Amino acid sequence: MQPIVMHIGDATISAQLNDTAAAHALCTQLPVVIPMSASSVGICGAAPFELPVDSARIHRGWTNGDINYNPGGGWVAVFFDDEENSQRYGDQFTIGHIEGSIEELRRLTGSYDVTIEARRL
Repeated sequence: MQPIVMHIGDATISAQLNDTAAAHALCTQLPVVIPMSASSVGICGAAPFELPVDSARIHRGWTNGDINYNPGGGWVAVFFDDEENSQRYGDQFTIGHIEGSIEELRRLTGSYDVTIEARRL
């Protein structure tokens, strides 16, 4: 698992990427800047590259705090709300999870250039 940091406006969020090919491929692109927009359930934006996914691990929904990749749309999202209703959204591939509180994410509004980088241990 690779520790990362996401800089979203004034917020700095720590996360762990999982041990999937998609997460490993993302690590080879770091640091990366992805333009993202906040919504009522998360912040997401189109990745400037494709990530490899194991189609058997594509699923519906998310857990609040998940970092997901949508292979059909090519976007990366960080989800912070609506876990209980998220099963209506398919084409989800989890690549990581936020560490600690997601409250800072819930205060986001608008668009951001999100910088994702490896976290130094």
